[in-house]
Order: sequence, then C-alpha cells, then structure tokens
Amino acid sequence: MNFLGKVFIVLVFVLSIIFMSFAIVVYSTHKNWRELATAQSAKLTDAKAEMERLKSQHDRQVEQLEAARIAEEQQAAKLETERAMLAQNNAEIQKSLDELRQEQRQTMAAFTATQQNNESLSTQVADLSKQKRDSELARDAQYAEMLKATEERNILVGQLETATQRNIQLSAQVGRMAHVMQANGLNPATDANTVTPTVEGIVSQIRRTGGVQLVEFSLGADDGIKLGDTVEVYRGNKYLGRLSVRETSPDKAIGEVNRSFLQGQIQEGDRVATRLTF
Repeated sequence: MNFLGKVFIVLVFVLSIIFMSFAIVVYSTHKNWRELATAQSAKLTDAKAEMERLKSQHDRQVEQLEAARIAEEQQAAKLETERAMLAQNNAEIQKSLDELRQEQRQTMAAFTATQQNNESLSTQVADLSKQKRDSELARDAQYAEMLKATEERNILVGQLETATQRNIQLSAQVGRMAHVMQANGLNPATDANTVTPTVEGIVSQIRRTGGVQLVEFSLGADDGIKLGDTVEVYRGNKYLGRLSVRETSPDKAIGEVNRSFLQGQIQEGDRVATRLTF
C-alpha cells in the first residue's frame, strides 16, 4: 500500500466519523411526523364529527322553530276567521233587528192610522145619522147628499177593512220575527245598543286590589264589551266562574270575580266568553 492509499483510508475514516456524528445528531432531533400527522388527523376527524353533530342539532332546532312559527300563523289565521265570522253574524243579527224595528214602527203607524180612520168613521156615521133625521124634514133635498155620504162611508169601510187586514199581516209578521229573535236568545224589546255580542278571549293577567280579585282578558270595546257586562270563564269543558266588567279599553277589559259563581281557581290562559257554547 502506497502513501496515497493510506491517505484515502484515513480520509474515509474521518468522513465516516463525521457522517456518523451527523446521523447521531439527526436521530436525536428526529420526530415521528407520521404519528403527529395521524394524531392531528384524528383531532380533525373528531372536530368534523362534532361540527356535524352541532349542525344537525342546529337544523333540528331551526325545523322546530319553523314548525312552531307555522302553527302560530295557522292559529292566528283561524282566530281571525272566527272573529270575522262572529262579526258577520253580529252584523246580520243587527240588520235583522233594525228591519224588525222598522217594520214595528210601520205597524204602529198603520195601527194609529186605522184608529184615526175608525174615529173618523164613527164621526161620519154620527153625522149620517143626524143627516138622516134631518132628511125627514127635507128628504128630497138631502137625498143626493145622503148618497154621497153613504158612498164615502163605503169607501172608508173598505179602507178600514184593508187596513185591518194589513194590520193583521204585520202583527203576524212581527210575531214571527219576535219568535226568531227569541229562538236566537234575543229579546225583541231590547235596545240594539245594549246587546252584547257573543265573543271569546283569553285571561291575560290576574291581580288583587283591596281584597278584590281582578282579571284582565283580551276582549275590549272594539269587541262590543261594555261596563256592567258579564263574561264567563272556563278551561276546556270546566266552568270556572263569572266576571263583571269594571274597566274597558279598545282591545282589553278588566273584570271583577263574582264569588257567587266561582267554581275553580282562575289562571292566566283560561278562556272567557260572553256566552258559553260547550
């Protein structure tokens, strides 16, 4: 082996030591990137699963809220339809009542006219009797006048008979109308301004003042509620009691609990009505 070969051997040895040192340093600082990536991937998978769970929960809540909103809108539409029907029924009843009152006034006017005609006929009959007595002294001169008076009497009698028949017809019609009103719970002699419409509402608040239990409900002057009216309180098919209206506003009223009719504890959300239908 010559000198050059020995130099190469020494050089290879030195380089081997250097590379081995590098390998030791690299090994000491080496990280298992695959395990780290696997751990991060597992965390990412868990995060995605959690996100999907939260998204699914959010979607369910959104669906529930939407269903609740639709139900509320349907309930509001139903209540509005019922309110419109009640208002229409009230208007029709009011119209019928006005027509009946008008017919009653016409009947009374016809009856008064008939009485006046009867009085007039009685007077004319008396006059005819006097004329008849006077005609014994001047029969020929008064004969034409007597015929005229007799003709007028016949006309008046015919008018009386016509008025009497009309009066009978109107009386029968008024009787039928009164029967219809009574069948619908209306008094024919009741003033139209005192009629309380059939409406329903909800108890919104309960409070006590001076030992008196007051109940606020969602019916007011716009619904026809007036001071002094009474409303009934119920829950489902259970009757709870009666309220006497003490205060009114356009959209609500306050009533005092009548202890004579109290049959249960009145709570917020209970139903009130001017007339029970169950």
